[in-house]
Amino acid sequence: MEISYDKIAPKICDCHVHYGQFREDNYEPKQIIKWFDELGIGKVGIMPVGTTWASDFNRDQKIMASLPTARFVPYLWVSPEMVDTDPTLKLYDTLNYKVMKIHAYAIKEWDKLPDKISTVIEVARNKKVPVMFHTGGWRGSNAIQFYKFCREYPEVTFILAHGKPISQTLTVLKGAKNAYADSSFMSNESIKLICDAGLSHRILFGTDFPIMKTFWPEINLLDWYRNNVIELIEKFSERDFMVWANENFYKLILRS
Repeated sequence: MEISYDKIAPKICDCHVHYGQFREDNYEPKQIIKWFDELGIGKVGIMPVGTTWASDFNRDQKIMASLPTARFVPYLWVSPEMVDTDPTLKLYDTLNYKVMKIHAYAIKEWDKLPDKISTVIEVARNKKVPVMFHTGGWRGSNAIQFYKFCREYPEVTFILAHGKPISQTLTVLKGAKNAYADSSFMSNESIKLICDAGLSHRILFGTDFPIMKTFWPEINLLDWYRNNVIELIEKFSERDFMVWANENFYKLILRS
């Protein structure tokens, strides 16, 4: 059966999208809006990218306020300095964020600050929002580094962005029922390993859009996005994909 992207797109929720400066490329919020208008995606979890973009909350507030609220769901990218300024993180409540992001690859100090990570998680627990960890890239941000937090806070939902390395991600998913992996920059082979382990229901659809343009400048971003959706449905199933790209997003991120 032929898959109609246009028919399924309004139901799709992408849990991992960025705006801002990444290496030599600047992905302007207005361009992000335009791209998703053309793609027709239903919901988009969005956050700044890069350490410089993570440190200016006043700017991020203005940017988030400029995004159409019917589609874009704000995330709070947390830095250690933000915790120092206000351990309750109440300063950032005006963003009305739905996920808190810790990126221990972009900000490697996190690896030496487990107490501050716990502080962020406690705020997330009180606000009933998930914590997203970037995984992969170096020892300090590999998935297994966050296993202890998933076990210590069973009432908090954790999202292992990228699910890297996959062997460690599988260990965490098997040992912590409150842990999920998002599929951004995850190979189909890794997704299959999660499915083969009986954990397909613990995947969230994410893309890291539009960061792939920096790595592969020759691609057409819109074609890439549509082809990625169709390929996932063809390789797995529309039913599985809609759990990842719709049901889990509403259950975990838009529950409050």
